[in-house]
Amino acid sequence: MLTQNEKNYLVKINPNKRVSVKRFDPKAKEIGELIISKLKEKFSTLKILFMGATALGIVGQNDIDIYVLANPKDFAIYSPILKELFGKPGHIHKTFIEWSFTKNDYPVELYLTKPPKKQIKVFEILKSNTKLLKEYESLKLKFDGKSFRDYQKAKYEFYHKILRQ
Repeated sequence: MLTQNEKNYLVKINPNKRVSVKRFDPKAKEIGELIISKLKEKFSTLKILFMGATALGIVGQNDIDIYVLANPKDFAIYSPILKELFGKPGHIHKTFIEWSFTKNDYPVELYLTKPPKKQIKVFEILKSNTKLLKEYESLKLKFDGKSFRDYQKAKYEFYHKILRQ
């Protein structure tokens, strides 16, 4: 069963958008790790996570998903430094601020956010369970060239399934 937030997000996805699943590119992971190192120099007291398919070393969009974890009341402390490093954020919300940019031809999504507990839990499960990781990778491959909305819905459903186990 999808959450209301997941349903709301799915509705916003362009129905004509298609997903392009690519082989894992170790260079993308290397770029992600370099960004993480740079962030850790600036924010030594904050937890910074590199998550998603690239961090897991599996097929995906070869995008880089980075989460800088902070209490939303402290966003004003950290966001000026992130603006200096990565430019103006694309979206500002109560619980997160999002930057989208390209680094060495790899798309990067960086979030200053309160800890996304569900995403962290899903990532940890996939990282520690090769059977589920392979199943997740198969799911991704099945949607190559298909509707991005359907792809995202299938991923959400998979996340709920593994969280129930």
